[in-house]
Amino acid sequence: MKKALFTFLLALISAFHGNTCTTFFLKNNDGKMIFGRNFDFPAGQGHIQINQRGVIKSALAAPPEREFQWISKYGSISFNQIGREFPYGGMNEAGLVIEQMWLQETMYPEIDERNALTELQWIQYQLDNAGSVEEVIASDLYLRISKTSTATLHFLVADANGNSAVIEYLNGRMSVKTGDSLPYPVLANSCYHTSLDFMKQKEKGADVTYSPMEENSSGRFLTASRMISGDLSRGTDLIDYGFSILSAVAQGPATQWSIVYDLTERKIHYRTHQNTETRSIDFNTFRYACSDKHLFIDIDQQDNATETFAPLDFNKNYDLINSVCNGVEFLSSVPEEHRKTMAAVFLDTACAE
Repeated sequence: MKKALFTFLLALISAFHGNTCTTFFLKNNDGKMIFGRNFDFPAGQGHIQINQRGVIKSALAAPPEREFQWISKYGSISFNQIGREFPYGGMNEAGLVIEQMWLQETMYPEIDERNALTELQWIQYQLDNAGSVEEVIASDLYLRISKTSTATLHFLVADANGNSAVIEYLNGRMSVKTGDSLPYPVLANSCYHTSLDFMKQKEKGADVTYSPMEENSSGRFLTASRMISGDLSRGTDLIDYGFSILSAVAQGPATQWSIVYDLTERKIHYRTHQNTETRSIDFNTFRYACSDKHLFIDIDQQDNATETFAPLDFNKNYDLINSVCNGVEFLSSVPEEHRKTMAAVFLDTACAE
């Protein structure tokens, strides 16, 4: 099963290469906090998943990594495209938000005594167990992203206490920017220090030439950083302003999802390329106690009331994965058996009690 799983991931996650995404964290003078995210990719299909607390889960890192289990501490809502348990990002009950973006320079740690997870399952682990940015960072003492992972990612994380961090894996080690080392809680597809230097050079008018990729990535960083740094006039609707930032850094039809997390009110607002109307989910309307019902909705669905979330089964999970593979040219050759393997992963979870 794991060999098939990783063959699938290698083909699918390689699709991130060259695709662009942008994230930011903003706290206004009244202490209200939002986290914005654009997902830019050739395919826009997806599920919004309700993830439960009290669930026993298993690591899926390939040998020679060792197996281990954990029990989810927090419920969460996540945005998934390649099946349940492999989110691109989300928010948990404690108000922690984590999102990923492609970064070519990423180098994950060598195998050591710590437990390990693949890159997307690492996101789910943090949503399951971390209540703060500090706890995400501290997990590096006992947990790492596996060297067997195929997606080169970096992460923006924020919590309900107003803290934020950029987490990157450079030269085989976790590198963290937070506090004074994170003057602008914004991230695109370049190393944070690269985008920060780009911003400084542009603002002083230096005669420096950058590659088209760097102009695009760090250009988005520059735009978003300026927009979160200005003084907002009293009465500004922060959710609307968050979407205006995402619009300013959008990549045309490649921008499939635009998400604004409201960490203060525990709400999630989102739009998709296929359904441009802003829809909202109140985090507090769901029950997160473990059960055998894994609730979800299609991300493009118009009616997203709590009662419209339906139980996920293998076929619905497989249909999403299959649709993404069939709709993206460089994924069309992924074998059916590998798609089915990925779709079945969530069936191995169980309630702890």
